[in-house]
Amino acid sequence: MKWTGHNIQLSNGDKTLENALLLGESAMWKSIVNSLDLFFPGKKEERKKLRVVDLGCLEGGYAVEFAKLGFDTLGIDAREENIQKCNYVKSDLGLTNLNFVKDDVRNLASYGKFDIVLCYGLLYHLNDPIAFLKTISNCTNKLLFLNTHYATERDVRYRLGPLNKHLFGPFQAKTKFLEFTKNYCLGPITSHEGYRGRWFKEYKKNASAGKIEKMLWASYNNDKSFWLCKKDLTLALHEVKFNSVFEQFNYTGDMYTHDFSYYYSRSMFVGVKH
Repeated sequence: MKWTGHNIQLSNGDKTLENALLLGESAMWKSIVNSLDLFFPGKKEERKKLRVVDLGCLEGGYAVEFAKLGFDTLGIDAREENIQKCNYVKSDLGLTNLNFVKDDVRNLASYGKFDIVLCYGLLYHLNDPIAFLKTISNCTNKLLFLNTHYATERDVRYRLGPLNKHLFGPFQAKTKFLEFTKNYCLGPITSHEGYRGRWFKEYKKNASAGKIEKMLWASYNNDKSFWLCKKDLTLALHEVKFNSVFEQFNYTGDMYTHDFSYYYSRSMFVGVKH
């Protein structure tokens, strides 16, 4: 098995990725723990009663860390290769409070309600982000961790259309010339599901199922995704019944540089139900 993103320490001391920071020691995970301690200050025994779901769990790294803290944890991912890695780690570490299922995250409601939901690197891969935020809210008792890209409201590059996609975008990708923020070759500002954002092409519409299965860092059931503008994203979180929405910044410094949020138009949002 070849891991692509989550560095997890196995029972014999080996790591799933060489020359990479352990996910459990990263600033990203420590930032999540800080919020967990704030909203769920109980001891490990008390946390056994609380359910966590990791949506689009990839190789299971975050789900593993939640389980280590005592939470009853479920990871959901649509790709068989990812689930095989997840179950390998679960078996190796002997975490009985950790489970994984192969499924589309849009079927989240089939698995009941959760006290904590982690939606990391997933929302911007969906073509129906608002509908999915409603699903998440309906299944969340208390806390949502949402780490996602968002669409910038003003970016002259995205007005260039095909010229940006086929010429200026690739040029910036190679040279970083005047690239103050990452050029994702997004579409123009438009409205979708009642909120503003930009469309992003995930892969060709006629891509085969086999090819999509191997694209571990792309969407699964939609060839294009909709990136909400930041303000629209926070408004949507409030409107789907998260009473308080915060932005968390202390996840940078090791895996991610301190200018990560600005350059990549991405951040960690925390939604809380009172």
